[in-house]
Order: sequence, then C-alpha cells, then structure tokens
Amino acid sequence: MSSAVGYYGKWRIKPSAKLPVFLRFVINSSFVPKYAKLNRVKRTIGDRAYLHHMMYWPAKLYNAFEKEIITHLKNGDHWYEWYVKKTLKASEHLYRLGLKYKKIDWQKQSSRRMKKVLDELLEMYRELACGWYAQYPLDEYFESAIEAKLLDYISGDDPDFRKSVLIFTDPHTMTDVAEERFQLVKMARDFDFKKATARIRKHLEKFAYINRGLATSQPYTYKDIVKRLTEIKKQVRQGKKIEDLIYDASGEKIRDDFRWALGRIKPKKDFLKIIGRAREHSYLRNRRVEAFFNADYGASFMYHEIARRSKFNPKWIMEISVPEMYSALAGGPLPTGAEMKKRFKNYAMIVQKGITQLVTNPKSIALLAKQYAVEVKKVTELHGKMACLGGIIKGRAKVCLDKKEIVKVKSGDILVAQFTTPDFVPAMERAAAIVADQGGLSSHAAIVSRELGVPCVIATQKGTRVIHDNDLLEVDARKGIVRILERQK
Repeated sequence: MSSAVGYYGKWRIKPSAKLPVFLRFVINSSFVPKYAKLNRVKRTIGDRAYLHHMMYWPAKLYNAFEKEIITHLKNGDHWYEWYVKKTLKASEHLYRLGLKYKKIDWQKQSSRRMKKVLDELLEMYRELACGWYAQYPLDEYFESAIEAKLLDYISGDDPDFRKSVLIFTDPHTMTDVAEERFQLVKMARDFDFKKATARIRKHLEKFAYINRGLATSQPYTYKDIVKRLTEIKKQVRQGKKIEDLIYDASGEKIRDDFRWALGRIKPKKDFLKIIGRAREHSYLRNRRVEAFFNADYGASFMYHEIARRSKFNPKWIMEISVPEMYSALAGGPLPTGAEMKKRFKNYAMIVQKGITQLVTNPKSIALLAKQYAVEVKKVTELHGKMACLGGIIKGRAKVCLDKKEIVKVKSGDILVAQFTTPDFVPAMERAAAIVADQGGLSSHAAIVSRELGVPCVIATQKGTRVIHDNDLLEVDARKGIVRILERQK
C-alpha cells in the first residue's frame, strides 16, 4: 500500500485537508495532458473528485500513473534527473516571484496588468502542481528501495535499521522551515523582549510566509514569534538544555547523523546513489511547498486588491473559483453572501474528462457522497510507519483538519492530522506526539518531527476518521502503532 494513497475498492484515496476553493481549483485543474506533457508524463487521471477532505481517484487510472513514474526509476532512463532539475528551477523561480509580488503597489496596477500576472502565475502553479502528483509514487519507491537495500547490510530487527532509513530520507539541505526553527531556537537562547524587537522583525521578513500556508491563515506576526519563544523557554525551565535544542534543529545534526549512518553500514556505490536521490527528493518536495506558500503570500496582496475593487470581503477572496477570479478582474459579479456561506460549510470539486467543476449545493454533495462512499471500519488500533522514533506516549487527541484548528493543541496533547504543512509547526512544537493519515518518510510530518524530536507515526490512512478530539491515545513510536485507550464521552 502506498504511504499516501490508500486502496479502497475501485478507488485510490488520499487525505487532502481543507484548502481554499481557489487553490483547490488550481490544483485539481493541473493534472491534465497539457501540463503532464510539460512534465514528460503520459498518464493522467481525467476523472476524479474532492469530497469531504478526501481525493478520490479511480484505481485503474492512478495505478497506471504510479507504474509509469516508478518504471522511470527502475529503468534509469534519466527522467528523474530531468524532473528534479526542472522542478527545482521552477520552484526557485516561483519563490522569487513571491518576494517580488510583496513589493508591488497593487492599487496602482490596472486590471489588465493583474490579469496578465494571474495568467503567468497560474500557468506556473499548474505545471508545478501536475508534477507534484509524482511525489507519492516517488516516496513509495525510495522508501521501499532503501529498506530493501539496507537489509543487505543489517537485520530488519536491528535497532539501527529504522533509524538509518529515517536518516537516509532526510533532505540533503535545510529548507526554510528547518532554518526558521534553527534561528528561532538560537534567538531563544538570549531572548530579551527589550532587545529582540529588531531581530524578530528581521526573522519575520524572511519567514512570516510559512505560517500562511496555502491561504489557510495569516503570516506569522510579532506576537506569534514571541509566543513560540516563550514556549521554548518553558521547555528549558522544564529541564531541556537550550544548546541541545539548538543542535537538534541545526544542519550540523543532519550532517552528523548522516555520517553516523554511512559509517554504520558503509554502503556500496549503487546504494549510495539511491540514498542520494532519496535525500534530493525529500528536499525537493519540501522546497516546492515553500515556493507555493511564498508565491501565494506575495500574490495575496493582488487578490485583496481585486476584492477591494469588487467591493467583496477580502477575507473571502480565496474562496472563489478561478473562473470567478477572472470574472472579477473583468468587472463581473462575485458570489453572494448566501452562496459563500454554503462554501464555508462544505464544498466538493469534481473533474470529468479533465474539466474541473465546483459543487456547493448540499443535495448535490450528498449525492456525490453516495457515489464515492467507502466503508471506514471503527477500530481501536491503527498501524502506520515510524517517522520519528520514540517510546510509548499517552495523551489526549486533537484532530486538526486544517491550520485553523491547531490552536486546540496544548502542551502534552497528541496532534492528529491528515498530513502537516509548514503552517502546522507551532502545534508540532507543542505536541507530545504526532499522528498523520498519510505521508512517506520524506513528507513534512516525518521531516519536521525528526527535527523537533517529537515521536511521530505516519501513514495510518484513517486516523482522522476514527479518532475524535480528546480521545485518550497511546502512541507506540517504536512500532508505529496508535491505540485508542479511551473514547471521549
């Protein structure tokens, strides 16, 4: 079973969280032949659906796509090298555009100019988002390949086996999310409210965008950083050493761990190549997310200007579809308040023959739910994969389907999510353990949990659907097992 994309009868299903309508529309409309061709991919999934925070793909179509991607790796036909180079170049370009957009006075720009910017931005989004789908089979391939090769060197029940797998799937270079955490912990070492103002402002200038996610929240504020610094100081008072926290968040620890793992097994050239590719892939998939986040943050100032000219609530502008955004630029009307309330409560999105449609009518959504219904058995024990090793942790569950819900997570709670993104980091810092429905060992939840030293179990597939807020959980981070000890009454 794929770590991210589960099997449910005729469907392959992936947890997909709550995204604003606009960005969900962009992503859903990206996996079509036009953009697949730009990624040198032949197989696409022309019919699919997003419903109740889950993506539904016909298994026959997804399996053919997955096989195509993995075949490239097995055949060594250089598609992967081309894909990495192209994707990284496009990601860095998109990241820089976000920096550029922040500096533009959008009130002085014509609607025609904004339309041109939006045209170019969405073309880049869709080309990158189409290639994004390849990360799931790539995750599966690298994780399986590393585990299989590692068995030639050490036994699967050796305590160092899983530790080595985790290290070999770490990014080869620190991403912005890792760098932000490192700089924050260093700041906490000599944190003084009177002296830290300039340093925090500088920190925000570079890293504030991380908290915004894909239009799911606001960027980090001065208050947010002070709160996180205070949390780190609290951990120190409770016995953690600040120098240890700094080291654990550093690039030095990544390098030290990697040297240890190499020294432990002394891999041959063929295995070293697989490891190098896996670390490269891990960096790329996380860096691409940062590029989307930063570009979206920069473009948000343009979206707000479009809302202002349309006399539309700027807080709602990301909950309109792509065609509606273009309509607004042309002077057309935007959805009514009654229509927007439907979207805030629930929406679905279907793709038929490559054409994306937004569905907000409750009756239509109910009919789709019957069409795409899958049985989810209620269980008290879930099995996943260990993403950050630890012991047995007990705590109350806090189920967070999107960034808005992470305020529920208090120190000692267990964060339960479909997956995590950079804007989940404050909750991950507070959590005693992390449980995720999906994710490979190079996923955000896996990478950041290891950077934080927070025990983490990924690929539980249905954790958010069988675990409820305040259930008492036992997370066995040695075996990848999550047990529901007590249901919240």
